[in-house]
Amino acid sequence: MQIKSNIWKRETPHGTLFIKKYDNINVAEKVKTIHQQLSDIKFPYVIPLVKSKDKDLVVQYWQHGSFSADFSKESHRKQSFKILKSLHDTGDKIDWKSQSIFPRQHLYQKWNSRLERFILNEKELLPYLQHAYYDITLFASRVLKQMRKQKHKIDGKLTLLHGDVVHHNFLICKDQKMKIIDFDLAAVGDSAEEMLLWMHRVLPTIDYDLEKLLNENPYLYNLCLPKINYLQYPNELLREWLYVLQLGKYEREGFLDYLMPFTEKALRHWPELIIQTEKLHSNHH
Repeated sequence: MQIKSNIWKRETPHGTLFIKKYDNINVAEKVKTIHQQLSDIKFPYVIPLVKSKDKDLVVQYWQHGSFSADFSKESHRKQSFKILKSLHDTGDKIDWKSQSIFPRQHLYQKWNSRLERFILNEKELLPYLQHAYYDITLFASRVLKQMRKQKHKIDGKLTLLHGDVVHHNFLICKDQKMKIIDFDLAAVGDSAEEMLLWMHRVLPTIDYDLEKLLNENPYLYNLCLPKINYLQYPNELLREWLYVLQLGKYEREGFLDYLMPFTEKALRHWPELIIQTEKLHSNHH
């Protein structure tokens, strides 16, 4: 049974299989390599792969009754944070950074090109966003300017990063244990930056209460403090608005029903978020 253009569900005598086909064999090889090396050290938070002769296929057992994490729940936040930290800590046992199969994460370049795409599409975005378009552009430009001044040093560990820490990549399985899935975008980089990207995902679900998040996980405070101003980059807004441009007319209308209030709420909280992060940043210096 085909689920998406590149994903199938197949019944076998041994159980139901989840099969994903990759256009890019290098990505499939990367995902398999990660699973192999994590399995060698008995990393408990992934779903094992089923052996397959096809180089472009990644096969796993289908997780019946599983569902995505909900970052608005404290237990899910804590569990996903724990998994991410454990993944980054595998760098103590596995030398990810010397393996050429893993690309390097360059957050500045990634964010810079995201803003460039946003600016290139000004004509199409402006009718929806109006003055909010300029707020988003301004907030993003400010952070990129600060990043250019800051030395690009590693504040956490140079290790394997998952690359896409969205809630639906944390799966709660039948036994109530959470697993991390989908290593397609995995890269080697600074663990502090990935934790900040995770915070970007979590903050909208808790009314941008940064203090609450840092109190829940004091480790975050120490790790992310040198780059805490990265939270001022409106990453979620830029990504969602660029996604809108890919949608057809009817899909777009439906998605905007969610995105307009999301944007409004984010921008309402942004000045306070800037004040909080500036305060923390100046304490650090």
